[in-house]
Amino acid sequence: MNKQRPPRIASDESGQALVLVAIFLFGLVAVAGLVADGGLVLVQRRDLQNQADAAAAAGAMQVDEAAYRASGGTVLVLHPSAAQLAAIAYLMGEDGTDYAVHADGQHVEVAVARQASTAFLRVLGIEHVEISARSVAEPRFGVQGGP
Repeated sequence: MNKQRPPRIASDESGQALVLVAIFLFGLVAVAGLVADGGLVLVQRRDLQNQADAAAAAGAMQVDEAAYRASGGTVLVLHPSAAQLAAIAYLMGEDGTDYAVHADGQHVEVAVARQASTAFLRVLGIEHVEISARSVAEPRFGVQGGP
């Protein structure tokens, strides 16, 4: 009599490579997403820093002319409310950007923040990353430096 043995399920190794490939593929997608979206987020962060720098520079151009003329051109002081309004006016056109502007007689400080969108990491459920930038500017006499 020829008895057939039942298949040994515990020792069957078929399909294990598929599980390993799936795990490694998930890891590869995560790493590729970090590389691609990391660059994308850095570009968006640089753009946000440019906005903060430009808004602070716009505010730093708002000099208190009365104080400047009264000092005979030796004292350069910001007009705080005009500086704050100029910086805010520059930032008003930026949709989705939160900002805070502080100005006193010496400098203008601008802080901006927004959600940076991702492209590749959406597959893993990461759609946005919070980015922020800060810039401080002060008024200057004439042109500084040069040859």
